[in-house]
Amino acid sequence: MIQPLRAAHRRTFVALALVLPTILLMGLGARRPHLGPNANATDIEGTGNMVSESSNLWQKHSIRSKFYSKPDRPLDRYVVLLPVQELNEPDLLLYWTADAPEESVLRGDAQLLGAYSTGRAFLLPLNEKGAGHLALFSTAHQTVFDTAAVGKLP
Repeated sequence: MIQPLRAAHRRTFVALALVLPTILLMGLGARRPHLGPNANATDIEGTGNMVSESSNLWQKHSIRSKFYSKPDRPLDRYVVLLPVQELNEPDLLLYWTADAPEESVLRGDAQLLGAYSTGRAFLLPLNEKGAGHLALFSTAHQTVFDTAAVGKLP
């Protein structure tokens, strides 16, 4: 009595071992590319329009900042940071604030954009003013590494 059940279970699990990975791979292949807050610069450059570029926004370091928008979402602005020299500071996080950070302390209204990496595109949470400040914060040293004043973007 138990042998037919074991045979049915074996056939069922062999079928599932073949069907489930196939469904997973088909689902992954059918996904549309998503340009969200964690997009790469190559994704943005290929599909977006450059709004502006500046190399003198940052106070302490030479970092080229490129601002992009996408044709299908013209109000969204992305920033790509490209430092001239590698930033040798551990655990940098990029924040957006309405007002400039005081000394080396972030204000409570700072919004985390993500962990900094060269060439990564960050979605800016612009308000009606459209202006604010970018701040690179080192979690290892608990200090603001550098800041940039971003004026109203076109």
